[in-house]
Amino acid sequence: MKNKIQILIMVFVVLFWFVWISEAKYTLTGDELKQINSQKVILTQASDFWLFSYYTQLAKWYNILEDDERLATISSNLRDYAYAQFDTRKKLAKQQSIADKSKFLDEYRSNISINENFPVDNCMWWYNTIDNISFANDFPTALTIAIWYRESNCGYYLPNNWDGPFQIVSKDYGNGEITEEIFKQSIQDFIDFAKWKIENYNKRADDEFPELKISYKSLDYTWVVSFWALYNGWTRTWWMVQPNAPKYIFDGYGEDYSKAKKYGLFPALLKVLAWEIDNN
Repeated sequence: MKNKIQILIMVFVVLFWFVWISEAKYTLTGDELKQINSQKVILTQASDFWLFSYYTQLAKWYNILEDDERLATISSNLRDYAYAQFDTRKKLAKQQSIADKSKFLDEYRSNISINENFPVDNCMWWYNTIDNISFANDFPTALTIAIWYRESNCGYYLPNNWDGPFQIVSKDYGNGEITEEIFKQSIQDFIDFAKWKIENYNKRADDEFPELKISYKSLDYTWVVSFWALYNGWTRTWWMVQPNAPKYIFDGYGEDYSKAKKYGLFPALLKVLAWEIDNN
């Protein structure tokens, strides 16, 4: 929250600095270009989360300022630069992680035991949005989508229980129709909640129970299964976190869970990984 407030303040400062230094013009002055370039230097050094949040805020401001040619030009210039920097970093992260993700997929995919088609059209329709938010937070996109699938079948709506697409009981989203803004916020809320779970668990870490290290670029069987157990209910055994409801994770994976009608989180994650590798 503190980072978001700082980003918002900086957006205000940048835009209103331009309001005061000169009259509105579509052709930017030398001073304005100099100020824009100084902001670009800051953006180049910013974290992924900060950069994406800055871009998001400028995108919102552009819609408000688009009738003012000068401010619209300034905001779009910085907005596009911020996103270009962010997208370049994300593409590099994908390239760096593709070999490990392919290895992970090849190791585990053969045990998917049911033939139900994963709802690719529903789950991947919002892929780029989910991927951007996941990367900004250094969180695996496939894990985010797997949770969305298991909790609401990748539905773009608000469930009747008011807990949102990711079924976070501490949040009230209402029910019925959903807006893009609410959907994006629900993704961020899920990742914030997930990281809170991980952080609390890691406070208890020791030599026998090492920290969970979930990241955008890497997947580890023990880490992801342990995280899902934390998310849905868990018991700590001598070697890893064990889920209290293993079907939630393993439905449709291996002989023991082959009678399931819907994928659990693990085979769903593998399906998303396969799509990512084929389409990125």
